[in-house]
Amino acid sequence: MDARNANASAPRQRLSTDERQREIVATVLALARERGPEAITTQAIADRMGVTQGAIFRHFPDKAAIWLAVFAWVRESLDAVFAAAMDEGATPIAKIEAAFIAHVAFVAANPGVPRVMFHELQYPGDSPVRAEVRAMITGYRKRLAVLFTEAKAAGALPADLDVTLAPVLFIGAVQGLVIQSALAGDEAAMVKRARRLFPMLLHGYRGREKS
Repeated sequence: MDARNANASAPRQRLSTDERQREIVATVLALARERGPEAITTQAIADRMGVTQGAIFRHFPDKAAIWLAVFAWVRESLDAVFAAAMDEGATPIAKIEAAFIAHVAFVAANPGVPRVMFHELQYPGDSPVRAEVRAMITGYRKRLAVLFTEAKAAGALPADLDVTLAPVLFIGAVQGLVIQSALAGDEAAMVKRARRLFPMLLHGYRGREKS
C-alpha cells in the first residue's frame, strides 16, 4: 500500500471546525503551489486531505466560502507580518525596507498566495471573493502610503513623492520577484534578491537630485 492510500485509510484525528477549516485553507494553498487555481476543485482538496467531498462541505457551505477563508487567512497573516516589520524599523526608511523584506519572505514561504490572488483579479466583474481580494490590497496599499507619508515628513523621501503611487511600485517589485523566482524555480532565494533590490527601489523613490 502506498503512503497516499495509507493516509486515506488511517483514522483521522477529530478536529474542531476551526481547526479543520484551517487545514482546508492550508491544503488549498499547498495545491496552489503545484497547479493553477482553476484546477483546485473540492475533489482535489478532499483527495489531498484523504477525505470525501462531503467532509469538506461539512465545514464550508460551498467553494466560494473556501476561497473567502483562504483570503481571510492571507489578509490576517500579511497584517501580522506587516505589524512585526514595523517593530523592526527605527526610521521611516528602515520600516519600509523591513516591510518589503517581510512581505517577500511571506510570499517565499507561501508561494501559492500570489498565484491565487492574481488569478482571482484577472477576471472582469465582481464577486464576494474578488471584492475581498480588492479590499485586502486596498487596505495594504493604504498602510504602505502611511509609511511613505512618514518618510516624506522626516525628509527621507522627496516632498513631491506621490504616496498613492509609491505603494504600487512596492507591490510591483514584490510581484516581479515572484515572477523571477517562478521562472528560476527557486523561491528560497527571493529574500536574498529582495535585499539586493531594495536599494534600487529606494533610489527610484528618491528620484534624480534637483540641481
